[in-house]
Amino acid sequence: MLWNKRKPTETSRTDIAAADSSGIRTADPDRALDAVGMLLKAYGRFAFDTEQAAVNIRQQCEQWAQRIVLGEARRQGEGEGGVLRDWPGLQRFFDDQRRQESEFVTHSLGGLRGTILAFARCLGGSAGEDQDSDAQVARGLDALSRALVHGDMPALSKAAATVIESSRAGMQRRRAREARQIAELSERLRALRDDLSVGLKNAVLDEVTGLLGPAAYEQQLDQLCALGVLLEQPPWLAVIELSKGAGRAVDDETLREVSKVLSRTFLRKEDFVARSGAKEFAVLLADMTEEQAEAAFERLLGGMRKLAEGRRRGDAPALAIGLARSRLNEDAPAWRARADLALGRAKQDGGDRCLISR
Repeated sequence: MLWNKRKPTETSRTDIAAADSSGIRTADPDRALDAVGMLLKAYGRFAFDTEQAAVNIRQQCEQWAQRIVLGEARRQGEGEGGVLRDWPGLQRFFDDQRRQESEFVTHSLGGLRGTILAFARCLGGSAGEDQDSDAQVARGLDALSRALVHGDMPALSKAAATVIESSRAGMQRRRAREARQIAELSERLRALRDDLSVGLKNAVLDEVTGLLGPAAYEQQLDQLCALGVLLEQPPWLAVIELSKGAGRAVDDETLREVSKVLSRTFLRKEDFVARSGAKEFAVLLADMTEEQAEAAFERLLGGMRKLAEGRRRGDAPALAIGLARSRLNEDAPAWRARADLALGRAKQDGGDRCLISR
C-alpha cells in the first residue's frame, strides 16, 4: 500500500482545524467535543443532592456543555478565526463537584452509620436487661407454683410478693431505659433529619413567593412522618389557607407579602415553610411543645393583622390555620387529613385563627 508522506515540518489544514486553543490535537475534534458535551449532560442528568440541589447541578452541566461544544468567539487581538474554550474552568467545575460529592457521601454515611449503631446498642441493651428481668420473674413464678402445689401458705405469700416486686422493678427499669434510649436516638435522628433537609433547602423555589414548592413539601412531610415519632418532641404540621374579603381572588403581590410574614415568623433552621397550592401554604415544625407551637402561630396571625391594617375590609388578607401533631403508627396522609379537618373548622369559624386537631 502506498502512503502519502509529508515532511516533518509541514502542517496540514486538517491539523490546523483540529488544534483547539489548548494546543491539543485530535483526529476528530467535532466527535470529541460532542462526546464531552454528552458526558456533561449525563453527569448532570444523574446528579444527586449535595450542598446544591441536583436540579441546579443539572443546569450547570447543561451550560458547560453548551460552552464547550459551541465555544466563545475570539476577541480582538487573540488571533484570527477559531473559538476559545474554557478547559481550565471546566476542570475546576468538575473538581469542585467531585469534592462536594465525596464530602457529602462521607458525612452522610458517617451519620447513618452512627444512627444504626445507636439503634443496635439500644436493642442489645434492651435484650440483655429484659433477659435479666424475665429470669427474676421466672424464678418467682417457679417458687409460686411450688408453693401452690404443696399448699404452703407462708411460701405462697412470699413468692407472690417476690413476683410482684420483680415485675414492678422490671417495669421501672424498662421505663428509665426507654427514656435514655429515646434521648440518645433523638439526637442521632435530629442530625439525620437535618442531613436529609440539605437538598430541600437548596431546591428550586416557587417563582412568585420565593418559598419551597409542593414537591419539597411532600418529601419533607414523608421524612418527618417517618422520623418524627422517634424524636423527643413529635413534629407539627400546619396547613394554611389564604383568603381576601368578599371572595376576592388572591393576587401575586398578596402571596408575596404573606410569604414574607411566614418567613419572618419561622426563622429556625429546622423550620420548614412551603407554598403547597395556589393560595395554600404548609409549615412543618420540629422540637416544639404545644405551648411553643401555639405561640408561634399566634405571632403569625398577629403579623397578618398588622399587614391588614389600613386596608379596606375587602382587600385585607387573612389566614385560616389547621394544626396537627404527628401520632404513633400514623402515615403522612392521615396526619395531613387531621390538619385539613382543623383547617376546615377554622374556615367555618370565619378564619383569622388557628385550630388544633386533638
